[in-house]
Amino acid sequence: MMPQTPEAPVAVKTRAFEAIVSHIENQVLAGELKIGDHLPGERELVGQFQVSRSSVREAMRVLESSGMIASRPGDPRGAVVLSPTATPLRKMITRLTHTSASSLADLLIYRMTLESSANSLAATRRTDADLLQLEKAMARMRAARLQGQTAFSQADLDFHDVVAKASGHALLQISGEAVRQSIEQLIASRIEQSSDDHALMLRTIDHHAEVFAAIQNQDAHLAEHLARSSLFEYYGHLLGTEEREALAALASFGSPSVP
Repeated sequence: MMPQTPEAPVAVKTRAFEAIVSHIENQVLAGELKIGDHLPGERELVGQFQVSRSSVREAMRVLESSGMIASRPGDPRGAVVLSPTATPLRKMITRLTHTSASSLADLLIYRMTLESSANSLAATRRTDADLLQLEKAMARMRAARLQGQTAFSQADLDFHDVVAKASGHALLQISGEAVRQSIEQLIASRIEQSSDDHALMLRTIDHHAEVFAAIQNQDAHLAEHLARSSLFEYYGHLLGTEEREALAALASFGSPSVP
């Protein structure tokens, strides 16, 4: 019996709109297209790629849905290149959470890792301007306490965003925002309102004041620990016993020694 010759892999033909998407993505990644730059107009792209208008429009739809560009109706120029946002990453994290074995505990471990790093870097790199922004974020939290839980939660998230910006690490900022949004979405149907929202808000403000002081004093070790311990304190009661014990160990790791 003659040995069978392995079949050659079938080449997958790239569709016209996919070639346009890939080309523009590569231009952005290579820095040939920068944030705020405009893409060529539809007619020019049709001629450049020798494709139909429908292919160009589909490519623009894909790029816009990924958050890379934005079309502006009535603007004679082409679509504009946008700054990176957390939205595509958040969608991916949310999808992984709902279609795999990922759990709230997994997301919390990820968030602990990201935010402890952001706090540590912020304490190391912060400027006077960063401290001013953190003070303003704290003031917004205190004001929002009188406006209800929704306003307070947004002010809380804003504080974390300011810390992430102070870290000087763009990827930490985007990843941190994405995982925070994913956690909130995951627990939206599970979390119970605190019987005393006022007390919870005050504890949160006190914690953020500790984080601010650690960053101001450039105490990276304490700032890092506070990120982990506060997340466990806030979300730990939503976990099962085994998961809670594992995260408790992570939350207490590197606790500052008491003199």
